[in-house]
Amino acid sequence: MKPLLIAAAAAAEPGIAVVALTGIALVTLVLVVLILIIQVQGKIFDKIDSNKRKKAEAEKAASLASKQDAKPAAMPAAPAKVPPMVEDGIPEEVVAVIAAAVAAMGDGKYTLRSLTRVNPSRGKWGAAGAVFGTDPF
Repeated sequence: MKPLLIAAAAAAEPGIAVVALTGIALVTLVLVVLILIIQVQGKIFDKIDSNKRKKAEAEKAASLASKQDAKPAAMPAAPAKVPPMVEDGIPEEVVAVIAAAVAAMGDGKYTLRSLTRVNPSRGKWGAAGAVFGTDPF
């Protein structure tokens, strides 16, 4: 009687090919579902971002229009440009490059007024140790 039960149990189990194909099909189906979810989320976030950009542009245009309406008729004179005070020993090319970088990064809001050398209080190894010791994770 036992060989009959063993034969019946063996016949009830699926074959290796059926298990492998079912696993592959299930994994593929789950990956397709995940891809669709990610694409839908991307479209939702793109829509939210575009709405935020439109609101920001509308507010910027409204504030610009109100600034133009509130502008006085006579423009005040531009402040006189004063050359930066530069410490001796710094080449003119270095001053020009630093001034250009400040002007480019500040959109013209900032100007270079003075330029002095920094005298490091510790050597290069000490500075490297301080940087290494204060880096976040």
